[in-house]
Amino acid sequence: MKKDTEKIEKALAAAYRNRQGPEPGPDWEASVMRSVRNIPDVSEKARWSHLIGRLFWEICPAACAVIIFLAVASFRLNIIPDQDLAQMVTTDDAIEVMLADSNG
Repeated sequence: MKKDTEKIEKALAAAYRNRQGPEPGPDWEASVMRSVRNIPDVSEKARWSHLIGRLFWEICPAACAVIIFLAVASFRLNIIPDQDLAQMVTTDDAIEVMLADSNG
């Protein structure tokens, strides 16, 4: 009986060692290659210049839109009157301009 048990154990151990794994499906190779291509390269590290450049191009359109909006709003609302601006640029003394405006 002991010999029979040893034979059965040896046969089961040999069957276990010689077993085959599950066969991969038809799309297995394509999915493995896709995942390998998506793995980032070890030598390719994110440089600060690339990060700043990417951040600049992400913010640039929004900043331009804000600048255009503020320019149009200041033109429409006449925030800086043209005459006062011209007087401030052409005269040397800003106090003189303010006194001239207050006197009439």
